[in-house]
Amino acid sequence: MTIIFFAAAFSLSAAQGGEALIEGLHIEQEEGTVVASFSVKNCFNKKMEEAVKAGIPTTFNFFVTLYKNRALVWDKKIASHRFRHRIIYDNLKEDFRIWLQEKGKEMRVPDLEEAKRYMQRVEGFPVVRGQKLEQGNYELAVKAELDPVKLPLRLECILFFVSLWDFETAWCYRTMRVEP
Repeated sequence: MTIIFFAAAFSLSAAQGGEALIEGLHIEQEEGTVVASFSVKNCFNKKMEEAVKAGIPTTFNFFVTLYKNRALVWDKKIASHRFRHRIIYDNLKEDFRIWLQEKGKEMRVPDLEEAKRYMQRVEGFPVVRGQKLEQGNYELAVKAELDPVKLPLRLECILFFVSLWDFETAWCYRTMRVEP
């Protein structure tokens, strides 16, 4: 009886949200350029949304790495990138300021739902640009994590729940083939 209840509770919690994960990883390649697009699912929870609305800056770190698969030796790292998305609520202007490091731009949006879409989506990121790739199989690895929130010591004691928002996705891998 207990086992059935546990299984039902576990499947219900998984259906309600679950862990953060990378989804929709898409790779495009054209003559020396490899471009990746993806999004992070389940990266915002209610506590995090409340903290963002209260003006606490929140940063997502993204890691993108491309490897050339080799049979007899370790895979060769072709490219490795780390970039950030940062969100801050401006109480005076009542909007969200978002900085997308990979695009080198900052924008302002009026509502949280639109801000969340920008924060969790990476579109057209150039993994490799202007580099002739050898024929063979390559593997793209993508990961996202929440940058640890650093508060002043006295606020850490009061806002101890901030550490509960932490998320880190598992690595998501996609294989691609380069033909001559």
